[in-house]
Amino acid sequence: MRMEVRERLAQIEEERERLFQGGGPAKISEQHQLGKLTARERIERLLDTNSFSEFDLWSTPINPKQGIRGDGVVAGHGKIAGRPLFVWAQDWTCSDGRAGIIHVQKIARLTEKALRSRVPCIGIFDSEGTKVEDFVNAPTNYFFDKVAYSQTQASGVIPQISLIMGPCLGSAAISAMLADFTFMVRGTSCLNISEHQGKPLDAWTHAKNTGCCDILTENDEDCLKKCRELFTLLPLNNNQKSPQIATGDDPDRKEEELLGIAPLDKCKAYSMYRLLSLIVDNGNFFEIKRHWATNLIVGLARLDGKTVGIIANNPQSKGGCLDIDSADKMARFVRFCDAFNIPLIWFVDTPAFLPAVEQERGGIIRHGSKVVSANSLATVPQITVYVRKCYGGGNLGMPGENLGGDISLAWPTMIIAPMIPEGAVAIVYRKQLQLAENPEQEKVRLAEKFETESHGLLWKWLLVQEYIDPRETRPLLVRALELLSEKNEVRAWRKHDNIPL
Repeated sequence: MRMEVRERLAQIEEERERLFQGGGPAKISEQHQLGKLTARERIERLLDTNSFSEFDLWSTPINPKQGIRGDGVVAGHGKIAGRPLFVWAQDWTCSDGRAGIIHVQKIARLTEKALRSRVPCIGIFDSEGTKVEDFVNAPTNYFFDKVAYSQTQASGVIPQISLIMGPCLGSAAISAMLADFTFMVRGTSCLNISEHQGKPLDAWTHAKNTGCCDILTENDEDCLKKCRELFTLLPLNNNQKSPQIATGDDPDRKEEELLGIAPLDKCKAYSMYRLLSLIVDNGNFFEIKRHWATNLIVGLARLDGKTVGIIANNPQSKGGCLDIDSADKMARFVRFCDAFNIPLIWFVDTPAFLPAVEQERGGIIRHGSKVVSANSLATVPQITVYVRKCYGGGNLGMPGENLGGDISLAWPTMIIAPMIPEGAVAIVYRKQLQLAENPEQEKVRLAEKFETESHGLLWKWLLVQEYIDPRETRPLLVRALELLSEKNEVRAWRKHDNIPL
């Protein structure tokens, strides 16, 4: 009897090894020639060594003649940096990764398991579409609508990440976008809602023009490496905080370069990226949507080993103005951080919302309202650092204490005003300028007077707690985060808010 069991185990292992080959050596070779890793290779590189445990390897396709066991998707659980997660990967070597009923059922069931277990879920997309014959001949509840439903139930409860590492077409494209973060690979990824109409849009188009790509990567290895990096910055679920790690960076570090990084001339640009790198731990900043709405910078970093969400105006793009796309970018990021207990820090230098007819016609009022709504509803610790200017509607977009912020600090280069000084002077002192011997010289003098008076109003209106030495920004932020670490803000009960989508 014992020998029979051993023989059966040997048979199982032999069959398992065969199934691990997916569509076979020829298809694996073809995948490699396209510059792509296989589904199993991707999971192996993404997870900690020997941590992957597979589910449903032996599942049988609806039509066995049109697929092999597993139905073209590898699914299971494992660990990244010792922390658990669920993961699935479409296997392009099996029928070009096309999704059949069992294929989709495995993805939906895995997402449901991740939700029940309260651990993150990562999906790897690489498929030419769906097995239409499966769904025509055997109607079922398990199409991508079932996957989408399970994803929306998990939204805000567990982090979800999509890695688009090949084609992602049709319903799968919507599913990919329901994740919190979407990665794409330059040269091999494409994303389209239609499976049969035209050439699908590539990774660069989605990174730069549509905003569908959060992190653009150079190849499969780079994609998996960056996904691991992001995972370490996130909590397992919405009842936890992100793990604090020892980065070796002195929390009291002061940087002399910060003293002169922002020019007093408010029209001169400077590198906000350089500014942030001097403040966060070891200069490491994980940016989200780097190539889209470049006038706003958002991303994750650590301060004294703790994860923080950073939002900063970019003076090198549109002068740091806010617009339709940057409003969407900020609102989305704020809501993610708030859902997963990640403190928010704003670095402000904006002349307000972009004054342009096409922006008004495009609905900037509605899009701008998303920012105000997201910022006001956030209950995580919120700190605002006024680096330089903040005019008009910028005070709504880059929120201070009036929109629920906790601490506001000002560099000496800062000016907050209801509008640009030159514009205010042109309105308020119109007659005086008309009578002046030298109108331009008088306008400059009055604008400087307006700025000085605006500084005085800051303290009357309690908009800012203190001027700070720019060199002390890092240690002061570390202390503020420690102070706010147990913040618990209770809001009026509601089923959910009604953000102006």
